[in-house]
Amino acid sequence: MYSKILVAVDGSESAAQALTEALRLAAAMHSELIVVHVIDNTYLRYEVGYVDLTDLRASLIEGGRLVLEQAQARAAEAKVKCTPVMIDDALSVGDVSAAIEQAAEQNGADLLVVGTHGRRGVRRLLMGSVAEGLVRQCRLPVLLVHAPQQAQQAQQAR
Repeated sequence: MYSKILVAVDGSESAAQALTEALRLAAAMHSELIVVHVIDNTYLRYEVGYVDLTDLRASLIEGGRLVLEQAQARAAEAKVKCTPVMIDDALSVGDVSAAIEQAAEQNGADLLVVGTHGRRGVRRLLMGSVAEGLVRQCRLPVLLVHAPQQAQQAQQAR
Protein backbone atom coordinates (compact mmCIF):
# COMPACT_ATOMS: atom_id res chain seq x y z
CA MET A 1 0.00 0.00 0.00
CA TYR A 2 2.63 2.57 1.07
CA SER A 3 6.19 1.85 -0.03
CA LYS A 4 7.79 4.92 1.58
CA ILE A 5 6.52 6.52 4.75
CA LEU A 6 7.95 9.85 5.91
CA VAL A 7 7.77 10.74 9.59
CA ALA A 8 8.80 14.12 10.99
CA VAL A 9 10.59 14.11 14.34
CA ASP A 10 11.61 16.95 16.62
CA GLY A 11 12.29 15.29 19.96
CA SER A 12 8.81 15.99 21.35
CA GLU A 13 6.45 13.46 22.89
CA SER A 14 4.02 13.81 20.00
CA ALA A 15 6.82 13.16 17.49
CA ALA A 16 7.80 10.05 19.45
CA GLN A 17 4.19 8.84 19.17
CA ALA A 18 4.23 9.60 15.43
CA LEU A 19 7.45 7.61 15.06
CA THR A 20 5.89 4.68 16.92
CA GLU A 21 2.90 4.69 14.57
CA ALA A 22 5.08 5.12 11.46
CA LEU A 23 7.26 2.18 12.55
CA ARG A 24 4.18 0.05 13.12
CA LEU A 25 2.86 0.85 9.65
CA ALA A 26 6.24 0.42 7.95
CA ALA A 27 6.79 -2.96 9.60
CA ALA A 28 3.31 -4.20 8.67
CA MET A 29 3.64 -3.05 5.04
CA HIS A 30 7.36 -3.77 4.60
CA SER A 31 7.82 -0.08 3.77
CA GLU A 32 10.89 2.10 3.93
CA LEU A 33 10.79 4.76 6.63
CA ILE A 34 12.18 8.22 5.93
CA VAL A 35 12.79 10.07 9.18
CA VAL A 36 13.03 13.84 8.78
CA HIS A 37 14.22 16.46 11.24
CA VAL A 38 14.02 20.13 10.28
CA ILE A 39 16.43 22.55 11.94
CA ASP A 40 14.25 25.45 13.04
CA ASN A 41 16.13 28.50 11.78
CA THR A 42 13.46 30.91 13.02
CA TYR A 43 16.07 32.79 15.02
CA LEU A 44 17.46 34.07 11.70
CA ARG A 45 14.37 36.27 11.34
CA TYR A 46 15.38 38.49 14.21
CA GLU A 47 18.12 41.05 14.44
CA VAL A 48 20.28 40.01 17.36
CA GLY A 49 22.98 42.61 16.99
CA TYR A 50 26.50 41.47 17.62
CA VAL A 51 25.59 38.16 19.20
CA ASP A 52 27.51 35.18 17.84
CA LEU A 53 24.97 32.50 16.95
CA THR A 54 27.58 29.85 16.20
CA ASP A 55 26.93 27.98 19.46
CA LEU A 56 23.15 28.07 18.97
CA ARG A 57 23.45 26.75 15.45
CA ALA A 58 25.85 23.99 16.51
CA SER A 59 23.48 23.04 19.33
CA LEU A 60 20.48 22.85 16.99
CA ILE A 61 22.40 20.65 14.55
CA GLU A 62 23.69 18.37 17.31
CA GLY A 63 20.19 18.06 18.78
CA GLY A 64 18.82 17.13 15.36
CA ARG A 65 21.56 14.56 14.86
CA LEU A 66 20.68 12.94 18.20
CA VAL A 67 16.96 12.86 17.40
CA LEU A 68 17.70 11.17 14.06
CA GLU A 69 20.09 8.66 15.67
CA GLN A 70 17.44 7.69 18.23
CA ALA A 71 14.87 7.24 15.47
CA GLN A 72 17.30 5.10 13.47
CA ALA A 73 17.94 2.93 16.53
CA ARG A 74 14.21 2.40 17.00
CA ALA A 75 13.83 1.51 13.32
CA ALA A 76 16.70 -0.98 13.50
CA GLU A 77 15.10 -2.54 16.57
CA ALA A 78 11.82 -2.87 14.63
CA LYS A 79 13.73 -4.23 11.60
CA VAL A 80 12.48 -1.39 9.40
CA LYS A 81 14.66 0.10 6.67
CA CYS A 82 15.27 3.71 7.64
CA THR A 83 16.69 6.74 5.84
CA PRO A 84 17.46 9.76 8.06
CA VAL A 85 17.17 13.26 6.56
CA MET A 86 18.20 16.47 8.27
CA ILE A 87 16.94 19.67 6.70
CA ASP A 88 18.90 22.81 7.48
CA ASP A 89 17.64 25.38 5.02
CA ALA A 90 17.91 29.01 6.03
CA LEU A 91 15.62 29.92 3.12
CA SER A 92 12.70 28.06 4.68
CA VAL A 93 12.86 30.07 7.90
CA GLY A 94 9.73 29.42 9.91
CA ASP A 95 8.06 27.24 7.28
CA VAL A 96 8.78 23.81 8.67
CA SER A 97 5.71 22.27 7.04
CA ALA A 98 6.86 23.35 3.57
CA ALA A 99 10.32 21.88 4.25
CA ILE A 100 8.76 18.56 5.31
CA GLU A 101 6.51 18.49 2.26
CA GLN A 102 9.47 19.16 -0.01
CA ALA A 103 11.44 16.35 1.64
CA ALA A 104 8.49 14.01 1.11
CA GLU A 105 8.39 14.85 -2.58
CA GLN A 106 12.16 14.57 -3.03
CA ASN A 107 12.25 11.19 -1.30
CA GLY A 108 9.20 9.73 -3.04
CA ALA A 109 7.10 9.33 0.09
CA ASP A 110 3.57 7.94 -0.24
CA LEU A 111 2.43 8.94 3.27
CA LEU A 112 3.36 11.57 5.84
CA VAL A 113 3.11 10.85 9.55
CA VAL A 114 3.34 13.76 11.98
CA GLY A 115 2.59 14.31 15.61
CA THR A 116 0.24 16.98 16.81
CA HIS A 117 0.65 18.72 20.16
CA GLY A 118 -3.04 19.40 20.68
CA ARG A 119 -2.55 23.14 21.15
CA ARG A 120 -5.67 25.25 21.08
CA GLY A 121 -6.67 28.88 21.20
CA VAL A 122 -4.05 31.59 21.48
CA ARG A 123 -1.14 29.16 21.92
CA ARG A 124 -1.97 27.57 18.55
CA LEU A 125 -2.42 30.96 16.95
CA LEU A 126 0.92 32.26 18.25
CA MET A 127 2.97 29.12 17.78
CA GLY A 128 1.40 27.90 14.55
CA SER A 129 1.00 24.28 13.67
CA VAL A 130 3.27 22.27 11.42
CA ALA A 131 0.67 19.51 11.32
CA GLU A 132 -2.07 21.92 10.27
CA GLY A 133 0.17 23.41 7.58
CA LEU A 134 0.83 19.95 6.16
CA VAL A 135 -2.83 18.97 6.18
CA ARG A 136 -3.76 22.19 4.38
CA GLN A 137 -1.04 22.28 1.70
CA CYS A 138 0.29 18.76 1.17
CA ARG A 139 -0.96 16.63 -1.71
CA LEU A 140 0.05 13.39 0.01
CA PRO A 141 -2.04 11.63 2.64
CA VAL A 142 -1.15 12.91 6.12
CA LEU A 143 -1.63 10.80 9.23
CA LEU A 144 -1.86 12.91 12.40
CA VAL A 145 -0.87 11.24 15.64
CA HIS A 146 -1.94 12.91 18.87
CA ALA A 147 0.41 13.19 21.81
CA PRO A 148 -0.51 11.08 24.82
CA GLN A 149 -3.17 12.75 26.97
CA GLN A 150 -0.77 13.60 29.82
CA ALA A 151 1.64 15.30 27.39
CA GLN A 152 -1.22 17.36 25.94
CA GLN A 153 -2.31 18.41 29.42
CA ALA A 154 1.24 19.41 30.37
CA GLN A 155 1.58 21.40 27.12
CA GLN A 156 -1.69 23.23 27.71
CA ALA A 157 -0.73 24.04 31.33
CA ARG A 158 2.37 25.93 30.14
